[in-house]
Amino acid sequence: MGKHSFYQSFWNIKHIRNGKEIWSTRKQNALVDQGEEVILETVFRATVAYIPTAFYVRLCYDTILETDTLTLIQNEPIGSGYTPQLVEASSIGFPTKDTYGGDYRLTSKEVTFTATGGDIIPVTTVFLATTSDNSGKLMAFVDLPVIRTILEGDSMIVQFEIILK
Repeated sequence: MGKHSFYQSFWNIKHIRNGKEIWSTRKQNALVDQGEEVILETVFRATVAYIPTAFYVRLCYDTILETDTLTLIQNEPIGSGYTPQLVEASSIGFPTKDTYGGDYRLTSKEVTFTATGGDIIPVTTVFLATTSDNSGKLMAFVDLPVIRTILEGDSMIVQFEIILK
């Protein structure tokens, strides 16, 4: 993490139980190789096939590497209300653009994973993809500092910031 001096991104993650925050973290994420490729192809080459129309925040119980692709990620939850959460590639998905320390920053909307009808299996990683399935590109990920199980009725709220330096 932190290998790219031009790119800095933080994930703000909260675990909510009975309406109260029981755990939270703010952690810098890792931009992966496919994320680098998407940025280069869209910004500098205007390659239409690489332009994301949406992003999805997803969870898994896996150790993701910078060289991984979506097809290599294992143990994404199934059921109990889990579904990848949409972050639109627009001012709806990224409602805030401001400056932070003199650099431009985009902040995503908050997305919420809520366990219903059972627990969402333990998760160790939050990742950002260009699709809700494994057909797209893996953009970035953050390892959680502790394993989290989202118990029935609990919610995990995720928001991220991207800063270009």
